[in-house]
Amino acid sequence: MGEGDSAGHEDVRTEAAGPDRARWALPVVMLLLGALLGAGITWAVSPGDEGSEQVAADVLGTSTVPVGTESETDQAAVPDDADEAGGHGAVDPDRPTIVEFGGDDRAELAAQLLEVRDVALRYPTYADALAAGYVPTTPYAPGLGAHLGKPEDAQPPDEPLDLQRPQSYLYDGTDPDSRVVAVMYVKIGNEEMPEGFAGPLDIWNGVDGQCLAKGTTDAAFPAKESVTEEECASVDGTFLDTIAWTQHVWVVPGWEAPGGVFAHSNPDLVCADGTTDSDPVEGCEAPSSTGGTT
Repeated sequence: MGEGDSAGHEDVRTEAAGPDRARWALPVVMLLLGALLGAGITWAVSPGDEGSEQVAADVLGTSTVPVGTESETDQAAVPDDADEAGGHGAVDPDRPTIVEFGGDDRAELAAQLLEVRDVALRYPTYADALAAGYVPTTPYAPGLGAHLGKPEDAQPPDEPLDLQRPQSYLYDGTDPDSRVVAVMYVKIGNEEMPEGFAGPLDIWNGVDGQCLAKGTTDAAFPAKESVTEEECASVDGTFLDTIAWTQHVWVVPGWEAPGGVFAHSNPDLVCADGTTDSDPVEGCEAPSSTGGTT
C-alpha cells in the first residue's frame, strides 16, 4: 500500500450495515479477543500488466471506467451512524474509489484478490475448516455467516499483510457441507488503521476498549461499542486496552457482496427463516445446506 493510503480509508461503496449487522461487530471482535487472551497471545498497543484495469474490475466485480471519470454507482448513501457502525473514523466522501486509481496499485490489488480467492477455496466446506484446525468463533449471523478461526493467525499491525493467513473463514451455515463465502483478516494493536491491500479501497473496522467478564472470555458489556477501564473495573472484569482491526474479503465466486469486495457484510446471508432478525449475542438459526433448518 502506498504512503498515505490509510488516510480516509473508509469505503463509500460499502453497503450501509443494518442495525443487526452493526450490533454484531462487537460480539465478533470480542470472541476473537477472548480467544487470543485464552491462547496467551498478546499484542502491544500502540508493476502494472497490460489490461490490468480490466483484471481488477473482473475480480472486484465492478465495471471498467476510465480513471478520473465520475460514476454514480460508486457513491453510496452514508448513514447518520456510519461512524459508530464502522468503528474508527467516519466515512470520507472524498476518498478514492475504484474508478480513481490505476496503474501498478490496481494491478497489484487484482493479483492479491486472485490469491485470496485461492486461499478462500482452500477449505470449501465447514467440515474442511474444522478438519484443518479452525474452531467456531461466532454463531451464525445474518450478513456475516458463521466464522471458523484460528486466534494465532491474527497478525501484527506493522507488518505486511500475509494473504496466506486469514484469521477466519466465513460459511453460509453450520452444517458440515455449508459453503465458504469469504475470509476475514485480523490485525491486533495500534491506533491507526493498519496497512493491508494495495490501493485505498480496503476498509478495516476497528473496535477497542473492551471488557471480559470475570473468569471468562465473554463480553461483560455485549451491547456497548467500547468500554472504559473504569466501567470494566466496576464489574471486576478484564480490560482489553487494544484495538482489533478486521477486514472481510468477499472473493468467493457466487458470494460477491453488493457493497464491494471489502464490504463489512453481505445481505445475501440471511437467517433460516429468510429474515435478518438476529439476537446480538446468539445470532440466529442458520440455513441448512439441505434446504431445511439446522
